[in-house]
Amino acid sequence: MAVSSAPASGFGAVLDALAQRQLLVVSGKGGVGRTTVAALLGLSLARRGRRVLVATVGLDDRLAWMLGQRTLAETPSVAGPGLYIQRVVPTVSVREYGAMVLRSERIAGAVFDSAPIRRLVRAVPGLDDFAVLGKIWHEAVRARSFDVVVFDGPATGHLRYTLGIPQAILKTVRIGPLPREAQAMQASLEDPMVTQAVLVGLPDRWPLTELGEMAASLRSESRVHIGGIFVNGTWPELPAFQAGPAELDPDGQVARMLAATNVVAQQAARQRGHVEAWLAGEQAAGRRVPPVVSLPWRFQGFAGLADADDVLATLEPRRAA
Repeated sequence: MAVSSAPASGFGAVLDALAQRQLLVVSGKGGVGRTTVAALLGLSLARRGRRVLVATVGLDDRLAWMLGQRTLAETPSVAGPGLYIQRVVPTVSVREYGAMVLRSERIAGAVFDSAPIRRLVRAVPGLDDFAVLGKIWHEAVRARSFDVVVFDGPATGHLRYTLGIPQAILKTVRIGPLPREAQAMQASLEDPMVTQAVLVGLPDRWPLTELGEMAASLRSESRVHIGGIFVNGTWPELPAFQAGPAELDPDGQVARMLAATNVVAQQAARQRGHVEAWLAGEQAAGRRVPPVVSLPWRFQGFAGLADADDVLATLEPRRAA
């Protein structure tokens, strides 16, 4: 369901647009549901007939079990028709990058598996992050191994640093393979037909403010286009009720039920007010507002693929039918 005043027609319209891109970078503060959104994007895009890889740097297996699998591997594994998942490990990415540069997996293994080189790699600031970004970019853009790569990246602060590494390399390194790779990556990041960011936040005042600041910084610093903002954890909008005469409800059960319903209605109204005020503020300041989609709060939690299917059926009932 879309936020009423947002510049979008809904989840389906946003996904149709995102499906045409090669690299989608999912970002947001810790705990806002980045991995959940990445899983939903991957599942929905695959059901649109796209061959999709959802890659994460997360150390746990949440992405796997959200899509009906047990664990994540360091190489792409099948999670459903047209859908693949993978954990991106920095040390593995460095070795793979070395193999591309040296044009030999055997030589790269001998070099990067040695203890002195591993210590050197850990000591070089930003090399791990550059290798991870390079791995994601390679799969999405250069190799075109998949139609779309959804990158469930690190939290916003770390992601800003990661996306800024290609520019930092171009400013400091003049010759060799690194600036060539960095130039190609930066060109892809700046091209809105290739790369778009998907930002995730919560429907409260300060998280939304931070989300707007993140969008502005991605545009100005990394020059990445924002394809959509997903407001996660939206409570259902219910009508408010008034309790009837006490004599019609002697044990108070109906009154308690109505009171609980009203709490939900009041929280939904507060959230809607926060989102609408934030949108109005962004527009009044002359800032471009990306399409905004709200995702429902699941009181029962998110335990696996069945829950993802349920959410998508709510967001796209026609496609689910």
